[in-house]
Amino acid sequence: MTIGHHHGHPTRDLAWHILSYAEASIDAKAVRVAKHCILDWFAVTLAGYDEPVARILREEIVPQSRGGASIVGAASRCSPVDAALINGTTSHGLDYDDVHITMLGHPTVSILPAVLALAETEGASGEAALRAFIAGYEAAVVIGGLVMPWHYEHGFHATATLGSFGAAAAAGVLLKLDHNQMAMALGLAGTQAAGLKSMFGTMAKPLHAGKAAANGVFAARLAKRGFTANPNVLETAQGFAATQGDRPIPDVLEFPARGTTVLDTLFKYHAACYLTHSTIEAVAQLCGANSLAPAQIAAIDVHVPDGHLRVCNIPSPRTGLEIKFSLRHTAALAAAGIDTARIDTYSDAMADDPVLVELRERVAVFGDHPAGTGAAVIIRKQDGGVLELDADVGVPDRDLDRQTARLAAKFQSLAEPVIGLVRTQRLRAAVDALDDAATVDRLMQLD
Repeated sequence: MTIGHHHGHPTRDLAWHILSYAEASIDAKAVRVAKHCILDWFAVTLAGYDEPVARILREEIVPQSRGGASIVGAASRCSPVDAALINGTTSHGLDYDDVHITMLGHPTVSILPAVLALAETEGASGEAALRAFIAGYEAAVVIGGLVMPWHYEHGFHATATLGSFGAAAAAGVLLKLDHNQMAMALGLAGTQAAGLKSMFGTMAKPLHAGKAAANGVFAARLAKRGFTANPNVLETAQGFAATQGDRPIPDVLEFPARGTTVLDTLFKYHAACYLTHSTIEAVAQLCGANSLAPAQIAAIDVHVPDGHLRVCNIPSPRTGLEIKFSLRHTAALAAAGIDTARIDTYSDAMADDPVLVELRERVAVFGDHPAGTGAAVIIRKQDGGVLELDADVGVPDRDLDRQTARLAAKFQSLAEPVIGLVRTQRLRAAVDALDDAATVDRLMQLD
């Protein structure tokens, strides 16, 4: 679908398109997947609450911030900008949040914290929050299409850069910006958009998500007050595409139908390196479907792309962290039926567990699978039988009932240890009923 309101003004066209999400019909499946994103976000945010990156940020910001926006897991309230910063950083602290392949980044951690901070302080409805989230998510992916993959390959972290635009778009929908203000908000987001991949493996990586969310809130709030920016940030000379991409952008942008982009969200169900996930899935499915006990397994052959061997092939991990980067050990966990979603599964004790170590010795890894995110697993049984399965976590699940069930299990395993069973059930119910809620208060106030 093309909207050519201003020939040669892609930023202004995008502003119109974003604002249309406030009223337009949005596919019911898109709303359902948006709720999946929100449920998953609360799971990883609660689980990340005690991470040092989250604690340091709270200690720095909470004592000097005033406002009505909640910090997830805490009794404190801050300004919307500060709440977005803290909640966004916390939610990416474990790197266990959702992914979008064409954005090459993590959409929800950079956009949803902006939505929640403003929805709560503006008294917006649950439906308005969902619409704003989907608008921001899809805006980030559209802008990504203008600069990818050059942008990412040259060291920019899309969660931070595209996330800043997505958060500003979402925030602008909630603040009911007019068209000119939305173009200004996009300009203010673009000039703040920053984040380097050289920071991966440090606390600065999750900070990228928090900064993106905060940038978006700040941009939209300033734009509403009349603060100016270049309203042609995407296409102008020395603008976003010119400095962050490798090609001129088209005069007229093509927009996907509303709600189609969010359907391609990929969720993580295992608290290990993403490149172990296809192997874990294949082993777990084979053992589950065939009621295989570890004693019945003679050998497990794992075939993955050659690149995986340089990322997650620690053969004999000694620590919980090393387990996350061990195809052999994660395959053993899956074969033993251990919950790979739980954070505490990846402990030093689990690395030394004699049953798992013995099972791990029966796993062989081969780097001969076609490039991508897939894996092929062959299980040879003690009785001579052979079971084979291919899995690929890089393909969005179109079975939304199955996705709902899997995310509910992940949510339960992450949230319940932090907030208890009753509050976990109450929060899940609040997410399920969000489109009918008058406010987002039931989400943000867990008591």
